[in-house]
Amino acid sequence: MYQVTVGAVMTPDPISVGPEADLKTIIEVLLSHDVSSVPVVTRSGALIGVVSEADLMRGHEGMPEGEGLPPAYARRRARERWNMAWASRAFDLMVTPVLTLDAGDPLSAAAREFGRSGVHRLYITGGGKLVGVLSRGDLLKAFVRPDAVIKADVLREACGETAAVDVTVDRGVVTLSGELECREDTELVSRLAAHVIGVVYVVNELRCRRNETPDLARR
Repeated sequence: MYQVTVGAVMTPDPISVGPEADLKTIIEVLLSHDVSSVPVVTRSGALIGVVSEADLMRGHEGMPEGEGLPPAYARRRARERWNMAWASRAFDLMVTPVLTLDAGDPLSAAAREFGRSGVHRLYITGGGKLVGVLSRGDLLKAFVRPDAVIKADVLREACGETAAVDVTVDRGVVTLSGELECREDTELVSRLAAHVIGVVYVVNELRCRRNETPDLARR
């Protein structure tokens, strides 16, 4: 069955830095690409962490004066902040683990993860590598496609070679009419149409050529 996947609407090949990237490089990447966070990946493309503006700010809020170590009795959180303040590599600054989705996951999975976690972007992996990034805006854009484009996709993805199906689209609401051979065919076309990007709701007005009472016919 055709399903809208995360990979269909994500931004592919996002900008990233390596674990050895220094603080200046990270800041330059954030500013030059107008992003608030950057993923950290290995040479093989594996995602191992994320560095955000917030992480940099938190690390330097309590920037120690002088070069002495924090006192041995300092609480764990205070020592972690001190260590981050002096960190100079992406590997030391990054936050891990990272919230990810697979490129083959449905858009509904992304919507649930955004709602559950409250994050503004999700990193997308495939084959063990970082392949894209999905923002809340990307997810919303999937539902504002032009009706003509949605109709073309429904005809291609849901109806295929079935010329007996008439498709109309009004602000994302798809109406299917016409006549197919059996009830199973009408339900299949309706389900496929519902998974096309931008479809808000499907009104199934398809009729069956056969007047079916399957349970009684088998007895």
